[in-house]
Amino acid sequence: MADLFLGQTCTEAYQFISAGNAHTFQFSWQPDKVVFNNLTQWTATAAKIPRSVWFRDQTTAAYAFQEKVIEDSGSANIFNFLQATTNGFTVADTAGGPNSCHATISGISQGDPCVITHSTFTFQTNQIVRLTNLGNCGAVDHGMDQLNNNRYKIVVLSPTTFSLKDVITGEPIDSSAFTAYISGGYITLETNVISLNNPQVYPYSNLTPYDPNPYVYNPATYQLTAGTSVMGSNGDVFLIEVYKFGQVFNLGQLS
Repeated sequence: MADLFLGQTCTEAYQFISAGNAHTFQFSWQPDKVVFNNLTQWTATAAKIPRSVWFRDQTTAAYAFQEKVIEDSGSANIFNFLQATTNGFTVADTAGGPNSCHATISGISQGDPCVITHSTFTFQTNQIVRLTNLGNCGAVDHGMDQLNNNRYKIVVLSPTTFSLKDVITGEPIDSSAFTAYISGGYITLETNVISLNNPQVYPYSNLTPYDPNPYVYNPATYQLTAGTSVMGSNGDVFLIEVYKFGQVFNLGQLS
């Protein structure tokens, strides 16, 4: 999502009442700077922290750069800057990407039909998969060259095995003369089950109808966990300022 904002400066703000506990906040885009303003402690006397600041890619993620009231001098409080090296900020972004569509291969038979043994995953008969990372991959030979990067329909035999069928004809794949399997390989789910009412369990029952594995693409999320040193006390009122810079220029050492 951050790419949509390339070259633009963006801001957003949030207001909340703290429970005094660590909390993870999710933002609309990847921020470059986040400022936590504790409005309750804004005019407090000594030992209060009215402001905590986080910078992306500039500091250790767990740090909170904070302003702390060190003395009450009449109408103007005096502040000191400090780092909260524990219970500060922690980046909690999620990378996103495909979900529920991959499994690793642990065995491939030379037979008719060809049977694949795989890591735990709930495939269903008639789903279409693609097999990759077989054959000669760089300096490593994984075997079963003839299957590499091909698409097949599958027939589920057990929770960790299925046989292969031709996607067009539906004929079983005979791997008797194929190169022997050595190691490695990946299975990527390309479609959900094609035929209606294909059973999730056998035999099919109206009480346990087909429930397909969805092909889901999870978006990246931009999250920041604020620790207890940032979140203040139960009942404190906060205003968060979130900034996305259009562009940052590194000017290096100035003369």
